[in-house]
Amino acid sequence: MKNTLCLKRCILAATISVATFFMITTPAYAEEEKEDPSPIHGIYVSAYVAGTKNMMDDIITHIDETGINAVVIDVKSDEGKIVFDMDSKLIDDLGTEDILVKDMPGLIKTLHDHDIYVIARCVAFRDPFIDEVKPEWMLKTAAGDIYEDNKGFNWINPQNAEAKEYLIEVARGCHAAGFDEVQYDYVRFPTGIKEEDIGMNGYGRRHAIVRFVMEAHNALMRENMPFSLDVFGTAINSKADRNIVGQDYAWLSMYCEYLSPMIYPSHYYEGSMGLDSPDLYPYEAIDGAMKYSEAELKTVNPRGDRTQAGVRPWLQGFTASYLKNYRTYGVEEVKAQIKAVNDNGSDSWIIWNPSCKYQWDAFRE
Repeated sequence: MKNTLCLKRCILAATISVATFFMITTPAYAEEEKEDPSPIHGIYVSAYVAGTKNMMDDIITHIDETGINAVVIDVKSDEGKIVFDMDSKLIDDLGTEDILVKDMPGLIKTLHDHDIYVIARCVAFRDPFIDEVKPEWMLKTAAGDIYEDNKGFNWINPQNAEAKEYLIEVARGCHAAGFDEVQYDYVRFPTGIKEEDIGMNGYGRRHAIVRFVMEAHNALMRENMPFSLDVFGTAINSKADRNIVGQDYAWLSMYCEYLSPMIYPSHYYEGSMGLDSPDLYPYEAIDGAMKYSEAELKTVNPRGDRTQAGVRPWLQGFTASYLKNYRTYGVEEVKAQIKAVNDNGSDSWIIWNPSCKYQWDAFRE
């Protein structure tokens, strides 16, 4: 499995418009012969579960009995901590390690022995810890204070060169441990941010995020490390949301191997895609989101003749009981979402459930 999942792509695929926008000369990497990647059918695994042997053994047993062939494991967590011991002076000096998985290389070997593709999830710019040791890295308000979002979280400034190198160093540590791919989450600005908060408009935010992604992709290509991005589902077709969080779906598609839009039906506004309550319509919501994705990607690659990220969406494996109108997500709801992805020409997806409790019967052949 590991050998067949050759996901390397050439960064020369950038469109003329994007290259002109950034006025950057991209390093000339030779285009490699590459196999068609095998479809990814993945699930999320928290660092706590990954570091608890009986829980991980149970997950592997289920995977062996189903069509799941990949796991996404937390490495840089939502708390801003690195969950296994990386051989890195920078990380040691920062003191960001909180060891939850004692033998990550050993766990990865076990997963590979079961033909499971292993992806490292690294939470990028939302970081509630690093401000304690590197306040100069943080996003600041116009008044010079560290920005805090409406949930009390601090965020790294995507334009800070040292902070970006730290995030790339984390990815290198994942490669050294044996991960097959690194996936950055929270590669964005906070959802509630306004231009007057930080003195940066939507254009500037989009520029900052794409610039980081280009730099990270360049670095990881040199490591032969495939690279994917989690993206807000609503940012695909909403200019307002793109400007707020700084994620331009089309631009980003030219600088990574995979885009993983989080197209959970529960996350869409009422009326989205013509659905009164999208959470009630798992097939229709995913179908609509995938069609938005296809249309948006064509804006930078209209003929489909440039190397561009594949689409491997995050699907909903949880019940959004906090909504006024919600549906219990069981086997049929998960299968309906997968069918919608397949019906739109893709066979790769990942299921998100923060509790790591899955509807395994949805994944049986």
